[in-house]
Amino acid sequence: MQRSIKLYLIIIVSIFSNSIIFSQSKKPNVIVFIADDFGYGSTNIYGAQEALIKTPNVNKLAKEGVKFTNAYTTGSVCTPTRYALMTGQYSWRTKLKKGVVNMNDPALIDVKRKTLPKYMQSLGYKTAMVGKWHLGFKEKKFNNLLGNIYPAPTDYGLDYSFALPNNLDDGHKVYIENNKIYGLRSDKISPYGKSFYGKQYKGYDAPQRVTEQVTNDLTSKSIEWMKSLDKDQPFFLYYAAAAVHHPIVPSPQMRGKSNAGAYGDFIQDIDRSLGDLIAFLEERGLRENTIIIFASDNGGDIPRKKNLVMPENFAINKGLQINGNYKGDKHTIWDGGFRIPFIVNHPKKIGEDKTSNVTVSTIDIYDFLADYIGNNKGLDFEDAPDSYSFKKALLKPNKFYERPPLVHRDAQGRKAIRFEGWKFIEEKNKDTKRKMNAEMLFSLTKDKKESTNLAKTETAVVIKAKDYLSKVIVKSSKEIWKNN
Repeated sequence: MQRSIKLYLIIIVSIFSNSIIFSQSKKPNVIVFIADDFGYGSTNIYGAQEALIKTPNVNKLAKEGVKFTNAYTTGSVCTPTRYALMTGQYSWRTKLKKGVVNMNDPALIDVKRKTLPKYMQSLGYKTAMVGKWHLGFKEKKFNNLLGNIYPAPTDYGLDYSFALPNNLDDGHKVYIENNKIYGLRSDKISPYGKSFYGKQYKGYDAPQRVTEQVTNDLTSKSIEWMKSLDKDQPFFLYYAAAAVHHPIVPSPQMRGKSNAGAYGDFIQDIDRSLGDLIAFLEERGLRENTIIIFASDNGGDIPRKKNLVMPENFAINKGLQINGNYKGDKHTIWDGGFRIPFIVNHPKKIGEDKTSNVTVSTIDIYDFLADYIGNNKGLDFEDAPDSYSFKKALLKPNKFYERPPLVHRDAQGRKAIRFEGWKFIEEKNKDTKRKMNAEMLFSLTKDKKESTNLAKTETAVVIKAKDYLSKVIVKSSKEIWKNN
C-alpha cells in the first residue's frame, strides 16, 4: 500500500515539475520593461565595459534570472515591435507594410482584437501602460488630439495609461493620460518652436513635456499607479521607456555620470529607472512575487551625419559597441537591428544566473505569459497567432528548445526569416544589380556577422526558406508550425 502511494506521488510530481500554477491571490505581478532603441551591447551583462558605462540594476536582474543571448524583435523599427508585443501578431499583417505610425496616423490595432492587456484583465489583473505608445490614435487620420480620444490605449485592455504619443520629441509635446491630453486647459492651439525632427510643436494649451525629465516622469507615474493598487491585487505594467531614442538628453541626475558621453549617461538613465521600479517593489514587499521582463524594441541607432559627431557616435568612438559586434543597426535588415538584450526574472520561481541561447522574440511575450500564468486558458485560435511560449527554455535553459521560424521586417518592409540555424533575406528589387538588394542566405552558426551570402550554393535551403515565407504571409504561424 505504502509503495503504491509513493508511486502515485512520484507520478504527480513528475506531471507538475514543469508547471507553475498560481492561485488568484498569488498570481505574480508582471512588469514588461521595453527600452527604446536599446542595442544588444548596451549593458555590462551583454558586454559593455564598466569603464564606459555602469548598469548595475540590469546586471543584477540577469544574475538573478535568465539571460537570453539569441533574442530578437520582429521589426528593426519601433511600431512593428510594439504592435507584436500587444497582439502576438506580425505588424505586416495590417495595413502597415513598412515604416512606422506617424504623428497624426490612426490607431493600428483593431479594438476587437484580444490584446495582451485584455488577456491579463481576463486573468484578474489590473493593467497599465506608461511610456511610449507609437501605435496611433483615433479611427482616422487626425489634425490634433483635442477632446476625448477613441481609440486610445485604454481601449485595448489598459485600465490606465500615461503615454508619449510617438517618441521622446514628437510634435505633440504632451502626455496622453487615458483618453485625453494630460492637463489640458483649453482647446487653444499655438504652434511654436521646433522638434528634433524639424517640425513645429503643436502647441496645445497643456503642460509641455520637458525632454530631460521624461524618464523621471514615466518612472514616477508608474510608481504612483502601482501605489494606488491594493497590495494583493495582481498587476500588469507595460513600461515603455523613451530612452535611449534620440534626441539624446539624459536626466540631470545622470548627466556626466558615464565615460561614454551623453549617450552613455542616457543608457544609465534606463538602468536607474529600472532600479527605481525594483526599489519600490522591494519597499512594498512585492519583489518576490513580480516577474520582470527586460527587453528593447529594436537595435541601437547609429547616426551617419557628414562632418557631425552625434552622441551615439561619440560613445562608439570611446569603445562602446552598442549593438555588440553584430552587423547593422536600427532600420536595417541585419541582426544589429533586431538582436536585443532579453532578461526574464522571477525570484525563487526560475533559476538564477542562467543563460539560454535559444531563439526567442518580443512577439513571444504574449504567449509566454498566457502559458506561464494562465496555463493557456482563455486564448482562442485567432489570439496571439504568431506568438510562441518560451516557458520550456526559461525553466530549463540548458534543455533543447527550437522556436518555429521567426519573421523580421526592416524599415522599408523587406522581410527575413530565421529558421534552423539559417537567416534568409528576400530579394529587394529584381531590376537592381546591387548585391545588397539580392536575396541572401546566411549560416547563423558559422557566420554571425552575416558576411558570406550562401544563396547561390545552398539552393535547397533557399527553396525551403521561400516556401516558409510564402506560407506564413498567407497563414498565421500557428496554423503552420506547432511549438516544440
